[in-house]
Amino acid sequence: MEDLQAVVTQLREASRHAARQLGFLESRYSKTGCTHSQCHILVELDNRKRVTVGELANILLQDISSTSRTIRSMVNHGFVQVFADSEDGRRRQLQLTPAGKSKVREIHAVANQQTRAALELLNPADQAIVIRGMSLYAEALIRSNKLADVEIRPIAPNDDEKMSVVIRQVMSEFGAEGNGMSIGDPEVDGMYEAYRQKRSAYFVAIKSTKFLGGAGIAPLVNSSDDDVCELRKIYIQPSGRGMGLGRKLMDSCLEAAREMGYKQIYLETLDNMFHARHLFEKYGFRYLDAPLGETGHYGCTMWAIRDL
Repeated sequence: MEDLQAVVTQLREASRHAARQLGFLESRYSKTGCTHSQCHILVELDNRKRVTVGELANILLQDISSTSRTIRSMVNHGFVQVFADSEDGRRRQLQLTPAGKSKVREIHAVANQQTRAALELLNPADQAIVIRGMSLYAEALIRSNKLADVEIRPIAPNDDEKMSVVIRQVMSEFGAEGNGMSIGDPEVDGMYEAYRQKRSAYFVAIKSTKFLGGAGIAPLVNSSDDDVCELRKIYIQPSGRGMGLGRKLMDSCLEAAREMGYKQIYLETLDNMFHARHLFEKYGFRYLDAPLGETGHYGCTMWAIRDL
């Protein structure tokens, strides 16, 4: 964590310097005469041709009222026009005017010149590093922002029905149905009670009222080694994937396993669960030639373990 804090400090300092040099502290963007919000709106309208205020606010991560105020000023300047949707007259679409398109070209010209002047001071290898780093950071920010509204907490008594739906939907998606699969476990319909047992825990991930996924740990069935627990039912709905939710659930499980005194954590999975396998591999799980314990999940095709 200390090493990460040092990176945080360095990145924030670099971001502040970049923001100053790019003129983000000024009320208007360089020679264009537009505010930074207006520039973003003009560029997004140019990219998407037609969009509603609500859609634009979501794209820019702004509240609708702020976006609406900015749009009104741009309509007054003749950069944007508002018209009724051909299919729904109550729905208002936004579109650039010829003057708005001209202003976008001006914005791009200024920004391109500013960016080119800086990149010309770097060799091709360093230019590639900058692009790669900026892209990775932007992607991580997107994932982090999506995760900000997700709550991860221990399963509660009234979570059973919703969590069983998640488990069955995800397992069906990957063809993990029938005998020998955990979809048939009695605990699927009673997760809260099942994970109230000694040295067990289950965590659910929720955004607003929607259940995105869950994961848990419990003693490995019919194992003589009390130091080994099993990672169980780590499933995430499609809408919850790609934002780092699997890592959050995994971290919760590993922390709980350590607190309960386990020394190793074991799992069983399928070879076609590529995203899950990628997560397991990133966390240092090593594959085994045969299963441990007697979970009854003989339909699983891969087994792995890692030290805690």
